[in-house]
Amino acid sequence: MLKAEELRNPNSCLNKALDGEMIFVLLERDAATPATIRFWAQERIRLGKNLATDEQIIHALEDADRMVTK
Repeated sequence: MLKAEELRNPNSCLNKALDGEMIFVLLERDAATPATIRFWAQERIRLGKNLATDEQIIHALEDADRMVTK
């Protein structure tokens, strides 16, 4: 998600984070980001937190693919 969209969307991960909760940001320009996103998605599925068909997972993997093609 683009930074501006993340900030505008009240349901974004950033905006849903609790005030005292730590967050970690991955930047598109970091070459490790696409692989990290793919690992995160697979780990969420392995842990039973998501299904491969969940919108959150699909969008994350689409974002990872777009980052690689830039």
